Amino acid sequence: MIGKIADVRYSDTTERPPLRAHVSSELLRRWMPSGDETAMKTAMYNTLFFVIALMGFAGLFAVYHLLYMFLKPMLWAALVGTVLFPFKRKVTSVMRDWLASLRETHTPLVVGTLMLPWNWLNNIAEQSWQLMASRTGGYILLAYLTLKILTYERAFMSIFDLIARAYEIVDALIAVFTKKWILPLVLLYFCAYVAWVYVQPEGQVNKKFARMLSVPMWFYALAFTAQYFGPLRVFVFVVSALSIALIAAGVIGGEDEEDEKATIDRGVAELVKEVDEEVTRKLSCEPPVSEVIEQTLQLDEALTGDSYLRILFGLCFLLWTVRHGWMLFLLFLPLTFAAIKRAGEMLGVFAALQSGIGSTWGSVYGKLKKLLDVTIAGSIRKFIRLLFTSDRLFVGALEQSMDVVSSVVVMLALALGSLLMVIFVVMQLHGETVHLIKLGSSVISSHPEWLASAVNYTEGQLAEHDIDNYVEQAYTQGRAWLATKVRSLADASDTERADLLENQVKLMVDNIYNMWEQRTVLIQNDSSKRGSTNVDFFHHIKQATDLAALKEELTLIVKENMDTLMTIAQSVWGVLASNMSFLTSILVALLALVLNFGMELINSLIEIVVFMTMVYFLLANSKQRWLPLEWMSSLTPELVGRGTHVTATDSDSPTITGAIE
Repeated sequence: MIGKIADVRYSDTTERPPLRAHVSSELLRRWMPSGDETAMKTAMYNTLFFVIALMGFAGLFAVYHLLYMFLKPMLWAALVGTVLFPFKRKVTSVMRDWLASLRETHTPLVVGTLMLPWNWLNNIAEQSWQLMASRTGGYILLAYLTLKILTYERAFMSIFDLIARAYEIVDALIAVFTKKWILPLVLLYFCAYVAWVYVQPEGQVNKKFARMLSVPMWFYALAFTAQYFGPLRVFVFVVSALSIALIAAGVIGGEDEEDEKATIDRGVAELVKEVDEEVTRKLSCEPPVSEVIEQTLQLDEALTGDSYLRILFGLCFLLWTVRHGWMLFLLFLPLTFAAIKRAGEMLGVFAALQSGIGSTWGSVYGKLKKLLDVTIAGSIRKFIRLLFTSDRLFVGALEQSMDVVSSVVVMLALALGSLLMVIFVVMQLHGETVHLIKLGSSVISSHPEWLASAVNYTEGQLAEHDIDNYVEQAYTQGRAWLATKVRSLADASDTERADLLENQVKLMVDNIYNMWEQRTVLIQNDSSKRGSTNVDFFHHIKQATDLAALKEELTLIVKENMDTLMTIAQSVWGVLASNMSFLTSILVALLALVLNFGMELINSLIEIVVFMTMVYFLLANSKQRWLPLEWMSSLTPELVGRGTHVTATDSDSPTITGAIE
């Protein structure tokens, strides 16, 4: 039937659609109303698209989990490399400039390397001198003096005291100038001032003197206005007076009256010039879209500089210098060196020394050359001459591979910095641990100082010997809890073995406590014998955390409790042997723990290798721009220039392409 319908509708000359599509279209046309066929197809294609998209995302998620071990270190490498790339570029720039200076001055690489400390000292001295001779140096010196004054004993509170006294004085002046009997005096003064101004010949009035005479009237006006601000009247009066004084002095927006006309003419001329440039720019042809994209879509251009970070670190270093005065000596060394160098250049001392050294070398060179020719073999002299004169090829190769060298240098600096950070953290933790051990030992072995306060707060109900009772109760309860836990390992029906195991554990705990108590008594007696003699600080640290002493104590504990430990081990083994399933579960858990630890260790090693390789690759292949940003910049114009222009007919068509669009 369907074939007949197809033969009727399509002649032999027309192109027929595929049979399956034709059959599905006929079925949809018969089952669905005539107006819902397009909507049904669109819904089917949309559903198919979402199913395919869901399957694609599921596949991507599975691939992500498979590659997570590699993607995680790669992402971390990109993040760390983003931080390291500015340092790498700086190292590359400095080293290339240094090699270029060696090539221009025909200096051998060995001599240039030996002169590096001198050059660094010279550069540091020059930069320090220029910094301190500039306005920034004045600000730094002012900030240092301010911080030094504020941190000197009670100077900060003294400044607050001065501010409070000044506040009281200004408040008293405002109260006096707002009295009722002041107004007639101010009016009389104003009339006299106006009369004096009009009496003076025109153009011969001393404006500065006249403005000084008007200060009392300004003072009264500001005081009269400030009284309406209530508690803020002093603040309003001071701010208004300072603003008017700065404006009158020309610090804020001040200009001479003779220059006002010239300023206006200059402003009008600049405005006309800006309008002409704007009109010219509007009338000129616009650049192509590709040029606009290339000019605007630059992802590696810094929006702001690093001046804020420099100021922040500078303030932190300045505060640290204020707290540690010996740092001034290290800061004065480069300044002193720069001052001596400049003084020597001005007085001609260095030129005289240079000429003297040159003349001395000219007179000694002949005799020294004869001695060297006799003493050193010719092949060695040729090698030394080659080493000092024929290193241009090596310098050129080093300059070409500077990206690789700087990447290795930055990665070594990262490794060294990480190691130093770990050592610093370990030392801090060690110091805190020693402090806690000493504090806990002193609290347990002696009555704390706050015991008297505790007695007062408890109204005499807490006696001084109660703390010893509390410690003894804590020890007894802990000993009983440990014995109960060990007893639970034994069989409930075998009470004899359980009692033996419990007694042995209690005996071992008592022996350990007695040994620790004897050690504490010996330490206290040793300290009392020393009396007021000075003891090295490191002796206390070693006494609290001496690994050798700890090893000796553990060895002594094991020796004195060997029989008890063997009996406990035999009892525990007897309990475990009677319950093989429990023993098997413990062995399986230990084996799983070992295997998991081994796999985690291998994964960690692989991640470290991938991380270091990725960081090296990104740093070595990044020239003047960070490589990921270069990739993004190269892809962005293509993505922007490539538009997705879809017509209304295509977007409305019931196809899978329309569903995706």
